[in-house]
Amino acid sequence: MRKTINRILAVLFIVFIAVIFSGTMIKYGRNYAYGFFKGYKEQLPENPNVFDNIRARIGRLEYNAGQRLFLRNPLREMNAGIQALAGKDMINIGTHYTVRLSSGGYYDLFTGDFGTEKTDELIAFANRLMEEKNIPTLFAYCHCGLYEDGLIDDIYRDFDNNNECADQLLSAFSAGGVPIVDSRQVYRNKALSINQAIMKSDIHWTHRMAFETAAEVVSVMNAEFGWALNEEALVYENFEDVLYEGLLYGEIAQRLGDMRTEEDDIHLLYPKYDTHIVYDAENEGHVHREGSFYEAIIEPEKLELDASGAYQGKKNTSAYYVYGDYLAEMHTVNEAAASVRALIFKDSYGTPVSSFLSLACREVYALDLRSTELSMEEWVDRVQPDVVIFAYSQQMLRNFDYVIAE
Repeated sequence: MRKTINRILAVLFIVFIAVIFSGTMIKYGRNYAYGFFKGYKEQLPENPNVFDNIRARIGRLEYNAGQRLFLRNPLREMNAGIQALAGKDMINIGTHYTVRLSSGGYYDLFTGDFGTEKTDELIAFANRLMEEKNIPTLFAYCHCGLYEDGLIDDIYRDFDNNNECADQLLSAFSAGGVPIVDSRQVYRNKALSINQAIMKSDIHWTHRMAFETAAEVVSVMNAEFGWALNEEALVYENFEDVLYEGLLYGEIAQRLGDMRTEEDDIHLLYPKYDTHIVYDAENEGHVHREGSFYEAIIEPEKLELDASGAYQGKKNTSAYYVYGDYLAEMHTVNEAAASVRALIFKDSYGTPVSSFLSLACREVYALDLRSTELSMEEWVDRVQPDVVIFAYSQQMLRNFDYVIAE
Protein backbone atom coordinates (compact mmCIF):
# COMPACT_ATOMS: atom_id res chain seq x y z
CA MET A 1 0.00 0.00 0.00
CA ARG A 2 2.80 2.38 0.93
CA LYS A 3 4.57 1.70 -2.38
CA THR A 4 1.36 2.40 -4.27
CA ILE A 5 0.89 5.73 -2.49
CA ASN A 6 4.49 6.69 -3.19
CA ARG A 7 4.08 5.85 -6.88
CA ILE A 8 0.85 7.86 -7.11
CA LEU A 9 2.54 10.84 -5.42
CA ALA A 10 5.53 10.53 -7.77
CA VAL A 11 3.26 10.53 -10.82
CA LEU A 12 1.31 13.51 -9.52
CA PHE A 13 4.55 15.36 -8.86
CA ILE A 14 5.80 14.68 -12.40
CA VAL A 15 2.47 15.86 -13.83
CA PHE A 16 2.69 18.97 -11.65
CA ILE A 17 6.21 19.76 -12.89
CA ALA A 18 5.05 19.25 -16.49
CA VAL A 19 2.13 21.65 -15.98
CA ILE A 20 4.42 24.30 -14.45
CA PHE A 21 6.96 23.94 -17.28
CA SER A 22 4.29 24.03 -20.01
CA GLY A 23 2.50 26.99 -18.45
CA THR A 24 5.77 28.88 -18.04
CA MET A 25 6.79 28.32 -21.66
CA ILE A 26 3.35 29.30 -22.97
CA LYS A 27 3.22 32.48 -20.90
CA TYR A 28 6.88 33.50 -20.73
CA GLY A 29 8.65 31.50 -23.46
CA ARG A 30 9.51 34.63 -25.44
CA ASN A 31 11.10 36.21 -22.37
CA TYR A 32 13.25 33.14 -21.78
CA ALA A 33 14.30 33.02 -25.43
CA TYR A 34 15.10 36.73 -25.54
CA GLY A 35 17.18 36.50 -22.37
CA PHE A 36 19.10 33.44 -23.54
CA PHE A 37 19.79 34.54 -27.12
CA LYS A 38 19.94 38.34 -26.84
CA GLY A 39 19.25 39.87 -23.43
CA TYR A 40 22.25 38.15 -21.83
CA LYS A 41 24.53 40.51 -23.79
CA GLU A 42 23.60 43.30 -21.36
CA GLN A 43 25.66 41.50 -18.70
CA LEU A 44 28.79 40.97 -20.82
CA PRO A 45 32.02 42.86 -20.20
CA GLU A 46 33.99 44.35 -23.06
CA ASN A 47 35.70 41.66 -25.21
CA PRO A 48 33.94 38.73 -23.49
CA ASN A 49 35.30 35.19 -23.63
CA VAL A 50 33.33 31.96 -23.82
CA PHE A 51 33.03 31.72 -20.02
CA ASP A 52 31.61 35.25 -19.83
CA ASN A 53 28.97 34.22 -22.38
CA ILE A 54 28.07 31.09 -20.44
CA ARG A 55 27.88 32.98 -17.14
CA ALA A 56 25.68 35.71 -18.63
CA ARG A 57 23.27 33.21 -20.24
CA ILE A 58 22.95 31.22 -17.02
CA GLY A 59 22.38 34.47 -15.15
CA ARG A 60 19.49 35.42 -17.42
CA LEU A 61 17.96 31.95 -17.10
CA GLU A 62 18.27 32.20 -13.33
CA TYR A 63 16.66 35.65 -13.32
CA ASN A 64 13.75 34.49 -15.49
CA ALA A 65 13.25 31.36 -13.39
CA GLY A 66 12.95 33.55 -10.30
CA GLN A 67 10.70 36.20 -11.84
CA ARG A 68 8.76 34.39 -14.56
CA LEU A 69 7.36 31.09 -13.40
CA PHE A 70 3.80 29.89 -14.02
CA LEU A 71 1.78 30.00 -10.76
CA ARG A 72 4.80 31.49 -8.97
CA ASN A 73 2.86 33.62 -6.50
CA PRO A 74 0.21 31.02 -5.59
CA LEU A 75 2.99 28.48 -5.02
CA ARG A 76 4.87 30.94 -2.83
CA GLU A 77 1.75 31.69 -0.80
CA MET A 78 1.00 27.99 -0.40
CA ASN A 79 4.56 27.36 0.75
CA ALA A 80 4.37 30.23 3.26
CA GLY A 81 0.97 29.06 4.50
CA ILE A 82 2.21 25.53 5.15
CA GLN A 83 5.20 26.87 7.10
CA ALA A 84 2.95 29.21 9.11
CA LEU A 85 0.56 26.36 9.94
CA ALA A 86 3.55 24.36 11.13
CA GLY A 87 4.21 27.15 13.63
CA LYS A 88 7.29 28.63 11.99
CA ASP A 89 8.08 32.28 12.71
CA MET A 90 10.95 32.34 10.21
CA ILE A 91 9.52 31.58 6.78
CA ASN A 92 11.79 30.34 4.01
CA ILE A 93 10.79 31.08 0.41
CA GLY A 94 13.57 30.23 -2.03
CA THR A 95 16.70 32.05 -0.85
CA HIS A 96 14.77 34.40 1.46
CA TYR A 97 14.47 33.87 5.22
CA THR A 98 11.72 36.21 6.35
CA VAL A 99 10.66 37.13 9.90
CA ARG A 100 7.97 39.41 11.24
CA LEU A 101 9.12 42.65 12.83
CA SER A 102 7.66 43.97 16.07
CA SER A 103 6.47 46.97 14.02
CA GLY A 104 4.15 44.72 12.00
CA GLY A 105 6.11 44.46 8.77
CA TYR A 106 8.38 41.72 7.49
CA TYR A 107 12.12 41.60 7.06
CA ASP A 108 14.48 39.40 5.05
CA LEU A 109 17.34 38.21 7.24
CA PHE A 110 20.88 38.84 5.98
CA THR A 111 23.03 35.80 6.58
CA GLY A 112 26.46 34.64 5.50
CA ASP A 113 29.79 36.28 4.94
CA PHE A 114 30.16 39.71 3.45
CA GLY A 115 33.22 39.96 1.22
CA THR A 116 35.09 43.22 0.80
CA GLU A 117 36.85 42.50 -2.50
CA LYS A 118 34.47 44.58 -4.63
CA THR A 119 34.22 47.25 -1.94
CA ASP A 120 38.01 47.61 -2.00
CA GLU A 121 37.88 47.81 -5.80
CA LEU A 122 35.26 50.57 -5.64
CA ILE A 123 37.37 52.51 -3.16
CA ALA A 124 40.48 52.13 -5.32
CA PHE A 125 38.47 53.32 -8.33
CA ALA A 126 37.23 56.34 -6.35
CA ASN A 127 40.76 57.26 -5.32
CA ARG A 128 42.01 56.93 -8.89
CA LEU A 129 39.22 59.21 -10.15
CA MET A 130 40.36 61.87 -7.70
CA GLU A 131 44.06 61.46 -8.42
CA GLU A 132 43.84 61.26 -12.21
CA LYS A 133 40.71 63.27 -13.08
CA ASN A 134 40.06 65.39 -9.98
CA ILE A 135 36.57 63.87 -9.71
CA PRO A 136 35.40 63.39 -6.09
CA THR A 137 33.17 60.49 -5.08
CA LEU A 138 30.62 59.85 -2.35
CA PHE A 139 29.07 56.64 -1.03
CA ALA A 140 25.40 56.76 0.02
CA TYR A 141 24.40 53.64 1.92
CA CYS A 142 20.76 52.74 1.28
CA HIS A 143 19.75 50.80 4.38
CA CYS A 144 16.89 48.36 4.21
CA GLY A 145 15.45 47.40 7.55
CA LEU A 146 16.76 47.34 11.10
CA TYR A 147 16.98 51.01 12.02
CA GLU A 148 16.09 50.23 15.63
CA ASP A 149 16.96 47.62 18.25
CA GLY A 150 14.31 45.11 19.21
CA LEU A 151 12.60 44.92 15.83
CA ILE A 152 13.32 41.21 15.51
CA ASP A 153 13.27 38.61 18.25
CA ASP A 154 16.62 37.90 19.89
CA ILE A 155 16.48 34.28 18.73
CA TYR A 156 17.04 35.50 15.16
CA ARG A 157 19.99 37.78 15.90
CA ASP A 158 22.51 35.04 15.10
CA PHE A 159 20.88 34.69 11.69
CA ASP A 160 21.30 38.34 10.75
CA ASN A 161 24.45 40.40 10.22
CA ASN A 162 22.91 43.34 8.36
CA ASN A 163 24.09 46.15 10.62
CA GLU A 164 27.48 44.57 11.30
CA CYS A 165 28.19 44.35 7.57
CA ALA A 166 26.95 47.91 7.06
CA ASP A 167 29.40 49.14 9.72
CA GLN A 168 32.21 47.26 7.99
CA LEU A 169 31.22 48.65 4.62
CA LEU A 170 30.97 52.28 5.71
CA SER A 171 34.17 52.09 7.73
CA ALA A 172 36.03 50.84 4.67
CA PHE A 173 34.82 53.73 2.48
CA SER A 174 35.53 56.28 5.17
CA ALA A 175 39.02 54.90 5.83
CA GLY A 176 39.62 54.95 2.07
CA GLY A 177 38.95 58.69 1.96
CA VAL A 178 35.50 58.48 0.37
CA PRO A 179 32.83 60.68 2.06
CA ILE A 180 29.84 58.66 3.25
CA VAL A 181 26.14 59.10 3.92
CA ASP A 182 24.75 56.50 6.32
CA SER A 183 20.97 56.39 5.95
CA ARG A 184 20.74 54.82 9.41
CA GLN A 185 22.12 58.05 10.86
CA VAL A 186 19.80 60.07 8.60
CA TYR A 187 16.89 58.09 10.10
CA ARG A 188 17.99 58.99 13.61
CA ASN A 189 18.73 62.64 12.82
CA LYS A 190 15.30 63.13 11.25
CA ALA A 191 13.57 61.31 14.14
CA LEU A 192 11.50 59.21 11.75
CA SER A 193 9.37 56.30 12.88
CA ILE A 194 10.09 52.83 11.55
CA ASN A 195 6.89 52.92 9.47
CA GLN A 196 8.03 56.19 7.90
CA ALA A 197 11.27 54.53 6.84
CA ILE A 198 10.55 51.01 5.58
CA MET A 199 7.73 49.19 3.83
CA LYS A 200 5.69 46.49 5.52
CA SER A 201 4.91 44.43 2.43
CA ASP A 202 8.00 45.17 0.36
CA ILE A 203 11.79 44.85 0.62
CA HIS A 204 12.36 48.55 -0.14
CA TRP A 205 12.63 51.63 1.99
CA THR A 206 9.96 54.34 1.71
CA HIS A 207 10.16 57.33 -0.60
CA ARG A 208 10.41 59.55 2.50
CA MET A 209 13.54 57.69 3.60
CA ALA A 210 15.02 57.98 0.09
CA PHE A 211 14.15 61.68 0.07
CA GLU A 212 15.86 62.40 3.39
CA THR A 213 18.92 60.44 2.27
CA ALA A 214 19.10 62.51 -0.93
CA ALA A 215 18.92 65.68 1.18
CA GLU A 216 21.84 64.46 3.28
CA VAL A 217 23.83 63.66 0.12
CA VAL A 218 23.44 67.32 -0.93
CA SER A 219 24.48 68.54 2.52
CA VAL A 220 27.58 66.30 2.61
CA MET A 221 28.65 67.33 -0.89
CA ASN A 222 28.47 70.98 0.16
CA ALA A 223 30.49 70.31 3.29
CA GLU A 224 33.08 67.99 1.73
CA PHE A 225 33.57 69.62 -1.67
CA GLY A 226 32.93 73.28 -0.85
CA TRP A 227 29.95 73.52 -3.18
CA ALA A 228 26.83 75.65 -2.88
CA LEU A 229 24.03 73.26 -3.83
CA ASN A 230 20.64 74.53 -2.72
CA GLU A 231 19.81 72.51 0.39
CA GLU A 232 16.42 74.26 0.69
CA ALA A 233 15.40 72.40 -2.50
CA LEU A 234 15.27 69.20 -0.44
CA VAL A 235 13.57 70.32 2.77
CA TYR A 236 10.54 68.16 3.55
CA GLU A 237 8.37 71.13 4.55
CA ASN A 238 8.78 72.49 1.00
CA PHE A 239 7.11 69.40 -0.49
CA GLU A 240 3.62 68.14 -1.05
CA ASP A 241 3.05 64.77 0.62
CA VAL A 242 0.10 63.02 -1.03
CA LEU A 243 -1.06 59.82 0.67
CA TYR A 244 -2.23 56.78 -1.30
CA GLU A 245 -3.47 54.56 1.48
CA GLY A 246 -2.97 50.78 1.27
CA LEU A 247 -1.75 50.95 -2.33
CA LEU A 248 1.39 48.80 -2.73
CA TYR A 249 1.27 45.01 -2.68
CA GLY A 250 5.00 44.51 -2.44
CA GLU A 251 7.53 41.75 -3.02
CA ILE A 252 7.18 40.25 0.46
CA ALA A 253 3.37 40.29 0.20
CA GLN A 254 3.65 38.46 -3.10
CA ARG A 255 5.72 35.79 -1.38
CA LEU A 256 3.71 35.39 1.82
CA GLY A 257 0.15 36.20 0.70
CA ASP A 258 -2.76 38.27 1.99
CA MET A 259 -3.24 36.42 5.27
CA ARG A 260 0.18 37.41 6.59
CA THR A 261 0.74 40.89 5.12
CA GLU A 262 -1.01 44.18 4.49
CA GLU A 263 -0.59 46.66 1.65
CA ASP A 264 1.69 49.66 2.11
CA ASP A 265 0.74 53.30 2.02
CA ILE A 266 2.55 55.34 -0.62
CA HIS A 267 3.52 58.95 0.13
CA LEU A 268 4.08 60.77 -3.14
CA LEU A 269 6.50 63.67 -2.58
CA TYR A 270 6.95 66.54 -5.01
CA PRO A 271 7.95 70.23 -4.62
CA LYS A 272 5.49 72.97 -3.67
CA TYR A 273 7.80 75.45 -5.42
CA ASP A 274 8.12 75.98 -9.19
CA THR A 275 10.43 73.65 -11.09
CA HIS A 276 11.33 72.89 -14.67
CA ILE A 277 13.16 69.69 -15.53
CA VAL A 278 14.05 67.96 -18.78
CA TYR A 279 13.99 64.18 -18.38
CA ASP A 280 15.35 61.56 -20.78
CA ALA A 281 15.55 57.82 -20.19
CA GLU A 282 16.62 54.78 -22.18
CA ASN A 283 15.11 51.38 -21.43
CA GLU A 284 13.69 49.37 -24.32
CA GLY A 285 13.04 52.68 -26.05
CA HIS A 286 13.55 56.38 -25.44
CA VAL A 287 11.40 58.42 -23.06
CA HIS A 288 11.42 62.22 -23.10
CA ARG A 289 9.44 64.45 -20.75
CA GLU A 290 9.71 68.11 -19.83
CA GLY A 291 7.95 70.26 -17.26
CA SER A 292 7.65 70.47 -13.50
CA PHE A 293 9.27 67.82 -11.30
CA TYR A 294 5.88 66.09 -11.13
CA GLU A 295 5.39 66.20 -14.91
CA ALA A 296 8.93 65.20 -15.85
CA ILE A 297 9.98 62.70 -13.18
CA ILE A 298 6.90 61.06 -11.70
CA GLU A 299 5.17 58.20 -13.54
CA PRO A 300 1.58 58.40 -12.23
CA GLU A 301 0.55 55.32 -14.21
CA LYS A 302 2.55 53.29 -11.69
CA LEU A 303 -0.08 54.28 -9.12
CA GLU A 304 -2.81 52.64 -11.24
CA LEU A 305 -5.58 55.09 -10.41
CA ASP A 306 -8.73 55.65 -12.42
CA ALA A 307 -10.01 59.03 -13.64
CA SER A 308 -11.72 59.79 -10.32
CA GLY A 309 -8.51 59.19 -8.38
CA ALA A 310 -9.74 55.90 -6.91
CA TYR A 311 -7.62 52.76 -6.93
CA GLN A 312 -8.54 50.43 -9.79
CA GLY A 313 -8.97 47.39 -7.59
CA LYS A 314 -6.24 45.01 -8.73
CA LYS A 315 -3.15 44.54 -6.62
CA ASN A 316 -0.55 47.21 -7.26
CA THR A 317 3.00 45.87 -7.46
CA SER A 318 4.61 48.87 -9.19
CA ALA A 319 3.98 51.92 -6.97
CA TYR A 320 7.48 51.94 -5.49
CA TYR A 321 8.80 52.71 -8.99
CA VAL A 322 6.73 55.86 -9.42
CA TYR A 323 10.01 57.87 -9.46
CA GLY A 324 11.36 55.87 -12.39
CA ASP A 325 12.29 52.41 -13.60
CA TYR A 326 15.49 51.36 -11.86
CA LEU A 327 16.79 49.74 -15.07
CA ALA A 328 16.44 52.92 -17.13
CA GLU A 329 19.47 55.04 -18.01
CA MET A 330 18.23 58.38 -16.70
CA HIS A 331 19.43 61.89 -17.52
CA THR A 332 17.88 65.05 -16.07
CA VAL A 333 18.62 68.72 -16.67
CA ASN A 334 17.52 71.41 -14.22
CA GLU A 335 18.82 74.82 -15.37
CA ALA A 336 17.74 76.46 -12.11
CA ALA A 337 20.06 74.25 -10.04
CA ALA A 338 23.74 74.73 -9.24
CA SER A 339 26.12 73.88 -12.08
CA VAL A 340 27.06 70.37 -10.96
CA ARG A 341 26.95 67.27 -13.14
CA ALA A 342 26.44 64.14 -11.03
CA LEU A 343 26.90 60.56 -12.20
CA ILE A 344 25.11 58.10 -9.92
CA PHE A 345 25.63 54.35 -9.94
CA LYS A 346 22.66 52.89 -8.06
CA ASP A 347 20.16 50.08 -7.61
CA SER A 348 16.39 50.20 -7.07
CA TYR A 349 16.90 51.78 -3.63
CA GLY A 350 19.00 54.54 -5.18
CA THR A 351 16.52 55.29 -7.98
CA PRO A 352 14.31 57.74 -6.02
CA VAL A 353 17.47 59.22 -4.48
CA SER A 354 18.66 60.03 -8.01
CA SER A 355 15.32 61.57 -8.94
CA PHE A 356 15.30 63.86 -5.90
CA LEU A 357 18.89 64.94 -6.58
CA SER A 358 17.68 66.43 -9.88
CA LEU A 359 16.31 69.29 -7.76
CA ALA A 360 19.77 70.28 -6.51
CA CYS A 361 22.13 69.40 -9.39
CA ARG A 362 21.94 70.90 -12.86
CA GLU A 363 22.56 67.53 -14.48
CA VAL A 364 22.09 64.04 -13.11
CA TYR A 365 23.01 60.84 -14.90
CA ALA A 366 21.76 57.74 -13.07
CA LEU A 367 22.13 54.12 -14.07
CA ASP A 368 21.99 50.58 -12.83
CA LEU A 369 24.91 48.43 -13.96
CA ARG A 370 22.45 45.57 -14.53
CA SER A 371 21.14 47.40 -17.60
CA THR A 372 24.33 48.48 -19.33
CA GLU A 373 27.22 46.84 -21.12
CA LEU A 374 29.60 49.67 -20.17
CA SER A 375 31.87 49.64 -17.14
CA MET A 376 31.83 52.36 -14.49
CA GLU A 377 35.02 53.80 -15.93
CA GLU A 378 33.53 53.97 -19.42
CA TRP A 379 30.51 55.83 -18.06
CA VAL A 380 32.79 58.32 -16.33
CA ASP A 381 34.66 58.90 -19.59
CA ARG A 382 31.36 59.36 -21.43
CA VAL A 383 29.68 61.72 -18.93
CA GLN A 384 32.68 63.66 -17.58
CA PRO A 385 30.93 64.32 -14.26
CA ASP A 386 31.82 66.70 -11.45
CA VAL A 387 31.05 63.99 -8.89
CA VAL A 388 30.47 60.23 -8.87
CA ILE A 389 27.99 58.85 -6.33
CA PHE A 390 27.59 55.20 -5.37
CA ALA A 391 24.03 54.81 -4.01
CA TYR A 392 23.68 51.15 -3.10
CA SER A 393 21.85 48.86 -0.73
CA GLN A 394 23.50 45.94 0.97
CA GLN A 395 21.57 43.49 -1.23
CA MET A 396 23.35 44.87 -4.27
CA LEU A 397 26.82 45.02 -2.71
CA ARG A 398 26.64 41.47 -1.36
CA ASN A 399 26.30 40.23 -4.93
CA PHE A 400 28.21 42.93 -6.78
CA ASP A 401 29.89 41.31 -9.80
CA TYR A 402 29.81 44.17 -12.31
CA VAL A 403 32.74 45.66 -14.18
CA ILE A 404 34.18 48.73 -12.48
CA ALA A 405 37.19 49.33 -14.71
CA GLU A 406 38.93 47.33 -17.41
